[in-house]
Amino acid sequence: MKQYRILAGLKVVCLLMGLVAALGAKAGNINVAAAGSGWCSDQALYVLDDCEDSNLNVNSNTFAGTNSGGFGGGIHRDWFAFDLPVLANISSASMFIWNDAANFNTVNLAAIFNLYEASDLSFSGLKNGPSLGGVSVSDADTGPGRYIQIALNTTGIAALTASLGNRFIFGGTNDDGEQIFGYTSGLPKAYLTFETVPAPATISLLGLALAALGFCRRKSTSKDS
Repeated sequence: MKQYRILAGLKVVCLLMGLVAALGAKAGNINVAAAGSGWCSDQALYVLDDCEDSNLNVNSNTFAGTNSGGFGGGIHRDWFAFDLPVLANISSASMFIWNDAANFNTVNLAAIFNLYEASDLSFSGLKNGPSLGGVSVSDADTGPGRYIQIALNTTGIAALTASLGNRFIFGGTNDDGEQIFGYTSGLPKAYLTFETVPAPATISLLGLALAALGFCRRKSTSKDS
């Protein structure tokens, strides 16, 4: 009887180990809302109002592209600031930006909106280095107002990984197409979604737990026999 109780207790411990390890190893998605957003223009009139760091949480629009009839004309680039969590083993990441149905792309139907790692909050600083991911403007501007997904490429994943635990600012450009991502006042502008995978050490722990569960089951079956 004493041996049976010990085996039963061991079985419970094994089950708990397996449950904890499985929960720790489970992949999942983590969403992070933008801490600030806005736009910068190549027109000097708007630089001081919209590209200052002090305006990080104030700007209510994320307009990018060209506009000859409003916003002072010229080209606009947008930016999105994120306070990144501390994560490990990011398998993929996407940025979701709200795009209102009132936007139109009529200048260049082949235009691509690209994301970059901003070097600073200035018109030139928002298009820095290689593209981190992009989306067709004509595809994004088609249909009702909705969040547009931009999957980050390997360069984007690497840039985010290097900045985990810190603030990261994306710059967005659509320099050869009409406006996109305008009319966003009062809406959550953007968010990032990270998909994580189990760390190698956690996977090893899960393997050990599963082996222990198998041992417990064999012992239990032997006792029952």
